[in-house]
Amino acid sequence: MAEAEQALSRITQRVEAMRAVLVRLLQDVVRAESFLDESQSVQLLEANEQLLLSALDAQIDSESAMQALDEAARTSGLDPLTQLANRALAFDRLEQAIAHAKRQGTQLALLFVDLDKFKQINDSKGHAIGDQVLRQVAQCLLSAVRESDTVSRHGGDEFLILLDDLAQIKDALSVAEKLKEVLGEARASNEQWAELSASIGISIYPRDADTATALIACADQAMYIAKRQGPGGISFFVERTAFPELGSPWAAGTAAEPSESSEPSVLALQRQTAELTQRLARQEKSQLLLQEANEQLVLATLSALDLQAAAAAAQQRQGDFIASVAAELNDPVSPIRLAMTALGRQPDAASLLPHAQDMMAQQATQIRGFVSDLLHPLDASAKAKAKLLLNRQTLPLTPLLAHCAQLCRPLLEQRQQRLRCELAPESLCVYGDALRLTQAVSNLLSNASRYSHEGGTIQMTLQRAGEQALITISDAGIGISDQALQTIFEPFGREAHAVGVHGDALGLGLTVVREIVAAHGGTVRASSPGIGQGCQFLVSLPLSE
Repeated sequence: MAEAEQALSRITQRVEAMRAVLVRLLQDVVRAESFLDESQSVQLLEANEQLLLSALDAQIDSESAMQALDEAARTSGLDPLTQLANRALAFDRLEQAIAHAKRQGTQLALLFVDLDKFKQINDSKGHAIGDQVLRQVAQCLLSAVRESDTVSRHGGDEFLILLDDLAQIKDALSVAEKLKEVLGEARASNEQWAELSASIGISIYPRDADTATALIACADQAMYIAKRQGPGGISFFVERTAFPELGSPWAAGTAAEPSESSEPSVLALQRQTAELTQRLARQEKSQLLLQEANEQLVLATLSALDLQAAAAAAQQRQGDFIASVAAELNDPVSPIRLAMTALGRQPDAASLLPHAQDMMAQQATQIRGFVSDLLHPLDASAKAKAKLLLNRQTLPLTPLLAHCAQLCRPLLEQRQQRLRCELAPESLCVYGDALRLTQAVSNLLSNASRYSHEGGTIQMTLQRAGEQALITISDAGIGISDQALQTIFEPFGREAHAVGVHGDALGLGLTVVREIVAAHGGTVRASSPGIGQGCQFLVSLPLSE
């Protein structure tokens, strides 16, 4: 168990260190974006994502170590939170103490301690503070009893204290008073305790019961009597006795007047009062439980509403972010990167130099004005979503798709992949923006390359379906699960098995494709037979008249 605690401590330190590095890195990213070029910003973001993945791995290790620690605590008979004896160990010691007391003809006491107003600490300060208070209470209880006595956690905010070899019954009362005093001193020096106190019920062996189960039940009933007295009450168990019934001859006055010896004793009246008090305490606790359940239901409803509102606000912020930086973080620099890759090849780079230079010059010019002309001002009638500015003209699709294939060819050749194009022989034209459509198709092609195996084949087709032009891009790569297909076009909509495959992109490319296609009055759909079975993207655009 000690090894598990050490492992947990080391993992916790690693997680905290990673969190500190993550915060610092996020701050560096914000500062760096103001003067670094986009490729460096992407590298920082990718490093940040890798750090997040490492933090998640460390958290999983931490949870595993915590589970191992809990298991070790259970097998050793200790409560994982307070390190006191757990219920099973306490019951075993109580049975042993009863057997010893029976042989020696001695008596013992069992104290049932229930914390008053502990729920308020959990509700107002959180469960982490509540757990800390429970650990502190456990230490206070241990300090108030002998080393030979057993202090155990019975469950929640309830504790049992076994006082063995009790000389006199009043000694149990003295211990209970000492517990109140110790807890009061701790409460005065700790603001987190608020108004915390303890109600204590006491049962005595063999006076009240002669078995462990019965002795615990008696102490529990005595604790309810103590709670009825108010916070911090102490009560001994009062045995249930046969009190005079209302229909008895003495109560109804049908017999002779009772003699002095037959009158109820003061002790009997006290016991009757105690039983009535106990019943009232049970009813009050039931009402409190119902009230707490109702409060929890109301809080859960309010929390759900708050979460819904927060999610909507986060989605809005995310949409604004995507609209302003999506194009800048994706394809505008992709052609430049591909051209640089082509120039790095030997020995045929010289023949590609004029084309690569022209491509980089064209893209550099477009990047300078890309952000400024990308968005319309926010339009409330369009649900506050940014719109693409389109420079529309009549475009023949066949040369546009051929150009996209040429842009992505260096990446395909680098991964030894083959692009097979089947384009309609007839001239299919759309009324659209050549730059945006090139960006959308290039995104789909680069995604197909990125998530396909090296040496694989990617297919792009163009055909007519009524008044629509259908562009299909398919691959035999890692595929998409049914669940991920529902959110594949949402920002950062990647699933676990795609993270880290041939680099770690931001997860914005398909969102950009959807927005560009929608701005042209078209649709884009994704389909896949399943993970490992490839996928297909179908873009439908209206033909120009």
